Amino acid sequence: MKILLVNPIIPYKFKMFDYADEAGRAAIKRRVLVGPPLGLNELAAVVPDEDVIIIDQKAELDADPNFDFESHLIKELENFRPDIVGITCLTSQYNSVLKMLQIVKQFNNKILTTVGGIHPSSCPEDFAGSKADIISLALGKYSFHQIVKEFKQHGENADFTKIPSIVINNGTSLHYTKSYKEVSYKDFKENFLLDEVIPNRELTDRYDYKIPHLDKRVHYLSTSQGCTHKCNFCYLWEMTHGRYYYRDVESIISELKLMDRYPIIRFCDAHTFGDINKSKLLFNRIIEEGLNHHQFIADVRTDTVIKHPDLMELAVKAGLRVTICGLEATSDEELESYGKDNSIANIEEALKTLNQLGLYVSGNYIVRPDYDESDFERLARFVEDNPIYHSGFTILTPFPGTAQWEELKDEIVIRDLDYYNLTNAVTRTKLPEEAFYKQVSDLYAHSGRMTEKYFSMYGKYKLSGV
Repeated sequence: MKILLVNPIIPYKFKMFDYADEAGRAAIKRRVLVGPPLGLNELAAVVPDEDVIIIDQKAELDADPNFDFESHLIKELENFRPDIVGITCLTSQYNSVLKMLQIVKQFNNKILTTVGGIHPSSCPEDFAGSKADIISLALGKYSFHQIVKEFKQHGENADFTKIPSIVINNGTSLHYTKSYKEVSYKDFKENFLLDEVIPNRELTDRYDYKIPHLDKRVHYLSTSQGCTHKCNFCYLWEMTHGRYYYRDVESIISELKLMDRYPIIRFCDAHTFGDINKSKLLFNRIIEEGLNHHQFIADVRTDTVIKHPDLMELAVKAGLRVTICGLEATSDEELESYGKDNSIANIEEALKTLNQLGLYVSGNYIVRPDYDESDFERLARFVEDNPIYHSGFTILTPFPGTAQWEELKDEIVIRDLDYYNLTNAVTRTKLPEEAFYKQVSDLYAHSGRMTEKYFSMYGKYKLSGV
């Protein structure tokens, strides 16, 4: 069985480019995420006996602005002639995915097409009438394994209706199978999560993912699924129906032992420290096994930093060098509006703690389209008063399927999903559009100056070249 897995392009649709100076454009380029499509590495691993190829068209476009994803896909189909094509899909990839599905079916209508990821999970109805045969919902390793098994055994006569958490596209209607909501926490963890599966990273090693300013290879590793909180702008917690699963620590250690070729490892979790006891065990085991020669990047909530500073100290000893913090806002009212369940006091104290530990903090703030000049000034002051290694800014984007979408969907003025990449105001701006994007560009310039202030306050720590 030949299986082609595809990470589509993320279109370069950045309205800020229309108004930003060179510094602002450079800031947008720095927002490009460097790293593999780990979900596809995992899917390949659950079908080890099949002939699998992964193509990362996002990486291709990042390397070549003139990359033609349609002709590239046609060549891959001609050369490989797959039986199954699986495509992962973020919201900003949706339009490209529809084109890709069309191309696949035009090439050979008998190829089984599947789509999965955040957008298909949050909006499966968007694929009704598309050329996707199966829409995978939520965590897809188990369902993908079963899809491949059934199709391999029965081909065109395959019956997918007994496979949980998928949607079968009948052309004019969608058939939903049993939801993981109906499965107990214990049953799901033991039989459906498959977190002992080691991703097949060799299939994407040819892309040589590197952190640009370090020239060091990076790969992702998942220590957990789901999230401990339910922010209204996020769908990740919905992927596990509000449940949080932390992997068996020894399975994580076993995986780390196979990752020596990647100096930098990004724990790609919504909250790597979501289970305090298991997090402590993980970092202690990393030290015991001598795996702290890696440099780790991890997401952490600021309230966790305040409650467990000892855990953060341990993580630093284990090789943690960069923390990603969703700061989001500069007032308690805004935090509450996002469902963050946190406070500005926590954020301010946590940033100082992380800085003093020698960690490089990459903190992100949400810029609301209804900001006026005073709001931008307030945000800039907060960044100046709380300097960190890097302050980033995303423009509030209500993603389909989230609570925030339901709240703001009537205010949306841009419905082309290509623009849903967190750098565009898809709801109407209070300021004139040019003035709004100029303010965002100025924030990025201000962030660069505050990086210098951070170094002057906390010193240039020797963090192995970070």
